[in-house]
Amino acid sequence: MINRFLISYPVKGAIAALSLSFSVAIPLGAETTNTGVVQQGSEQFQAGETQRFEELWTLLGMADMVSILHDEGLEMAMSSDIDLLGHDGGPRWDAAVNKIYDETELTHELRQQFRQSLQQSDLADLCNFYKREEMQDIIQHEISARRAFLDVDVEQDARERWLQGDTPEDLDDIIGRYIDKNDLIELNVMGALNSNFVFLSRLNQSLPDSTGHMTEDEILTHVWSQESDIRTDTSEWMYAYLHTAYERVDEGALARYVAFSETPTGQALNQALFSAFDAVYLRLSSDLGSAVGVFSQEEEL
Repeated sequence: MINRFLISYPVKGAIAALSLSFSVAIPLGAETTNTGVVQQGSEQFQAGETQRFEELWTLLGMADMVSILHDEGLEMAMSSDIDLLGHDGGPRWDAAVNKIYDETELTHELRQQFRQSLQQSDLADLCNFYKREEMQDIIQHEISARRAFLDVDVEQDARERWLQGDTPEDLDDIIGRYIDKNDLIELNVMGALNSNFVFLSRLNQSLPDSTGHMTEDEILTHVWSQESDIRTDTSEWMYAYLHTAYERVDEGALARYVAFSETPTGQALNQALFSAFDAVYLRLSSDLGSAVGVFSQEEEL
């Protein structure tokens, strides 16, 4: 799954881009009840599901994705205090942001959301597919490219290469298919707009009365006014990122990777990952909006 992690927070006229069968052996002659057998079987089945989920979590490199989410969000929020607050946030702002982006909490939260969103019946098939060496190679290329894009110069260079057409045409075609079949642009744009709405709504609730409050319709209008810019930026970013990730990947392996993403199991995984990341980003947006409002109230006092 490719999540842009793009969130734009417009505050005080500025826009700060802040932007995964059981068997029961019963000894002969042992006295047991049907309830006991069912309970024991259920526990073993659940243990098997947990083991397969943990295997998939590892195979998809989810710990690395949490680390990237943490590093990117933390740096952007800390460096945007002037835009968000209208002044230097200082150590207290840094402490508030560190609490919001606590990596242990992010890991727990994303793990829980992802497991709830997954279809448990797909776990075995997903693990069998992603444990292949060629699929692990692709996952590692995705993670490496995603971390490299934390460097704005790397990202900008990749964007310029794609915009200038300085990328292999056959690779661009398969990336375009991957993006279209998995609805990557639309899902990322909608996720960003929803996060913006939650951020502004929570900020609006937290601001002192003397500053005035926006209506829900005003917030929606403001958020939707960014849709076109976010869509263009997300599209550029997605193609640039995927070209960076896949330019050294075996062509046949990439074709099999994309084809699997189009199957019902692949589509279910994509939806589960987006649902999980979206839930986490909505919480982050809400907490950041609240923090900005609280700091603004203290500034008033």
